[in-house]
Amino acid sequence: MDKYKPTYTDISEWQINHYQNTGGTRSKKIALNPENDTEYFFKGSKQLPSGEIRYPTEFWSEIVSSKIGQFLGFDMLDYNIGYNSRDKKQKIGCLSQSMIDNNQNKLTEGKAYLTGFNPYYNPDTDKSDYTFQFIDRTLKYYRLDGYINNLIEVIIFDAVISNSDRHQENWGVITNFKQTIKKIDEEIKDSKRSIVEKILLRLHRLSIKSIAKSIERRSTLKIQSDMVMHNFAPIYDSGCCLGREKEHHIVEQMLKDNNQLESYTNKGVSEIHWEGFKKKKSHFELVKLLKQEYPKKTEEVLNRIHDKYNSENIKSIIYNIDNNLPSELLSSYKLSEERKELMFKIISLRVQKLIELL
Repeated sequence: MDKYKPTYTDISEWQINHYQNTGGTRSKKIALNPENDTEYFFKGSKQLPSGEIRYPTEFWSEIVSSKIGQFLGFDMLDYNIGYNSRDKKQKIGCLSQSMIDNNQNKLTEGKAYLTGFNPYYNPDTDKSDYTFQFIDRTLKYYRLDGYINNLIEVIIFDAVISNSDRHQENWGVITNFKQTIKKIDEEIKDSKRSIVEKILLRLHRLSIKSIAKSIERRSTLKIQSDMVMHNFAPIYDSGCCLGREKEHHIVEQMLKDNNQLESYTNKGVSEIHWEGFKKKKSHFELVKLLKQEYPKKTEEVLNRIHDKYNSENIKSIIYNIDNNLPSELLSSYKLSEERKELMFKIISLRVQKLIELL
């Protein structure tokens, strides 16, 4: 089980840049590994405009989710422990290697596809329009409907960990421009190579222009989907889960009261809606609906969870999640035994409920 124990990396001497992005409320910075110039993201927990850290253990939920997801066979972005002594507010956070290299590929978040497909859709106000069916139609328009199975994986994973924040910027597609050029380079003659490369490089430049109009973005994404090799991004940004919003005294109450814990488990809802319902569906209701529409894939994922789940291994992952944190310096950042127990109980209950859907 050692491979599920997160590593600890001191990035205090790395070059740190602020990450500019409209999505998300968590403190996020880009850290450059001086050994190989690889970009990493260093994220803390939710921080209010006042500077108050709203959920101090949120980054731990991200790390735990990453390791639990890997254990259950999901394609996860790997999160580990990072330490930045120069950060005055949040010295400890989760550290993940960037999914992309800006010189080779690009992450296009779901929001770009959805607003490109329907320029009248406003993610900030049209909350109930953010449905599985809307995503389905969008992916089909861009000929990315093969990724519906990936979306089902994401939704079921969120049901395991009780993630309530799978918004349009928390899933996406990685387009591999350099890989595409390399493949073309191997398949076509020299006389045509330079023309095709110019087209792809032009497409790459167009795709990263944030000021593009909706119709231009829609056309560019359509061409991009048709011409450029791509893959669905690993599951990332899953920290809004596992009771991270509960204060310590509430955690203690929940551990003593099975009814309270059961109620909390049943109330968890998905950010992704289901067409025909104004209100959000619970994770379990959404998986039931998926099972009706996509029985083969849904049952495949549920059966995999059933086969891989082992309570002792899950407990080991959670209870050893902070073992590599230097206790002599950073003991105050460790997870309490009570919060670890709550995480374990939440996952155990939720997996049990999912397996009952088979």
